[in-house]
Amino acid sequence: MVSKPSLQSALVAVGVLLLVASAVPVGNTVDVDYVHRAEPAENGTLAFGIAYAEADVLAYENLSEPEQRVVARAVDDLPYVVESASETAPEFTYTSDHVALNDGLYAVRYRGETYSLLTERRSEGFNMAALLLGLGLAAARPLGGLFVAAGVALAGWRRYRG
Repeated sequence: MVSKPSLQSALVAVGVLLLVASAVPVGNTVDVDYVHRAEPAENGTLAFGIAYAEADVLAYENLSEPEQRVVARAVDDLPYVVESASETAPEFTYTSDHVALNDGLYAVRYRGETYSLLTERRSEGFNMAALLLGLGLAAARPLGGLFVAAGVALAGWRRYRG
């Protein structure tokens, strides 16, 4: 004959499952894109009319491999957009609300021409599903602790009584 699990065992088991579920990582609730725009610089000025000197120009050959990839793709794909920070060039600053020379806006010499490279971080939309899942999992931790505590307390009470 198979005995059914006791109430205290069920409470502890459910509590442990809730605690394990609360440890699941949840994605970001905001969708972030990293945007790269490269346009030819004109008359000593970059985008937004920001002037640059010849000493400010970064030579493509002297850039790191990720920087070179970003510049080449931005020139070819205008704009070049990626969704992960791992696909960006960490040496560049990705701004969201302001630009300045060498802070989100760079003068880069590529294929014999100087380009205005704009690097920005853009947040679009809101991921409601990730937010709700995160809130649900955040509530699971205290509930899991409560279930485990209730199961242990019930087991202790029954043992004391019995």
